[in-house]
Amino acid sequence: MATKTKPAAAAKTAAPTAATDSTPTETGLPAGFVSPFTRVEMQPNIRIDDGMACIAMLTKQPLDTIMKAAFQQGVAEHGPTWCYASQLQSILSDYGLNAEEKECTTIDALPDVALITAQYNPATQYGRWVLWHHVRATAKVKSFHYVIDPAYWIDPSRQIVTADIQQLITPKSNIYYLEITPKTTAKGKTK
Repeated sequence: MATKTKPAAAAKTAAPTAATDSTPTETGLPAGFVSPFTRVEMQPNIRIDDGMACIAMLTKQPLDTIMKAAFQQGVAEHGPTWCYASQLQSILSDYGLNAEEKECTTIDALPDVALITAQYNPATQYGRWVLWHHVRATAKVKSFHYVIDPAYWIDPSRQIVTADIQQLITPKSNIYYLEITPKTTAKGKTK
């Protein structure tokens, strides 16, 4: 069965709305900064859908649409289940995004846009997915980065994490992540 190519996603090296200055606000983000990503919350007590919520943020699609795509990739429709990196990569590919599985030892080595495993447990090799965004410096604003956490149990004031990103990273453990980039055509142009 042929499938239509889905609309182009938002995750290029997402260009944020320009900030007026680099003075941090209450959230820790520069004044005037508007993220190109809108937070999508996991469904409370339904399933483990943090990765799918992050994909919904990246693609600007409703979580239900991403869930249907996940079911087509073999994720169980009922009961608790885990969406593996390979399934997330397939869903992202359907939306015009490449997702390459990588690891690094420090947040300074992370790319501009990624899904990172927060609170990773080396014993079980599980963590939970959050959306990482590094914003490059401009003439008016220093570079900065932040995380959008889809967890439903997070206090609304902490759903976008800036200054205390380290609390999400497991000490003495690598950071496992999916680097998100737009697909390119044969001529090197983005789709």
